Amino acid sequence: MDDAEQLYLAIVHASGRMRRLDEELGLSPARFSVLATLRYDGPQRIGELARREGVAQPTMTQSVQGLEAAGLVARRPDPADGRSHVIELTPSGRALVRRARARKIDWIARSLADLSPTTRAALHEAAASIDHHALESP
Repeated sequence: MDDAEQLYLAIVHASGRMRRLDEELGLSPARFSVLATLRYDGPQRIGELARREGVAQPTMTQSVQGLEAAGLVARRPDPADGRSHVIELTPSGRALVRRARARKIDWIARSLADLSPTTRAALHEAAASIDHHALESP
């Protein structure tokens, strides 16, 4: 197995573990993605949130309704257009994103704990390169 294939498998397996960590908190991948988008990109109109998440607006409306019912997001009037609303995280939503993220980072840290400093430095460099390429425009 070459390096790229080995890394691919590790990413697939780690992604599954991270999904399970989120599921323990009651978060589906879609739910976490919406909450994380609101956390890191700020309040959004439903249409913009749907576009960013790659779903239809009615699908996002249902998702937001569920998040609202759980007390994780709230609607407020859009300051740029009083006829529409923006969706924002509540303090509970912000705390849940922070907790979910911390659990995943902790799992990764424990997974790396036994590596030598040289191996950790090489892994850091590889991760930075992969992240750079992942964020490039297609």
